Amino acid sequence: MRKWFTAFIIAVGLWGLDMASSEARQEDPRLDALFDRLHSIEEGDEAKLVMTMIWRIWSESGSHTVDLLFSRGIRAMNRREFDTALAMLNAVVEIDPEFSEGWNARATLHYMMGNYEHSLRDIDRTLALEPRHWGALAGMGMIYQDTEREEEAVEAYRRALAANPHLPGARSAIEFLTRKVKGREL
Repeated sequence: MRKWFTAFIIAVGLWGLDMASSEARQEDPRLDALFDRLHSIEEGDEAKLVMTMIWRIWSESGSHTVDLLFSRGIRAMNRREFDTALAMLNAVVEIDPEFSEGWNARATLHYMMGNYEHSLRDIDRTLALEPRHWGALAGMGMIYQDTEREEEAVEAYRRALAANPHLPGARSAIEFLTRKVKGREL
């Protein structure tokens, strides 16, 4: 499952973004138009571009300090230096508890470390700040899938697809889980 997770992160382009500082975050007014566009276009390059634009906005805290800690935390996570990554991302959410992507990144780190309950708590915080966060919703689905809570996993993946109909892997995860439970009503 962790190999699929890594492929998922690469596919949505989360960790390859430029972490430039600006006055952007989950309440950025550009997001509504981007989400509208995401729901009105077909699969392909334009969908990938819109997804990347949304991730870029989500990843900008508006604080040089937070952005620096965030980017260092992401780099440490990618190098599997979990203690360093956790220290950096803990600082991010302490300094700016309203920055949804800080919570989402820490949720991802907790997932990678196998700390599912911590990850779910951070996902809940992410979704309280940005209910359309398809990455957090897909992460929730992956945790439920890993812990054999298939019905909850399917619901999380469905919510992720409602936020982003172009989400890589979500449809196939739903199909797999539905087959796994042998057609039970989900």
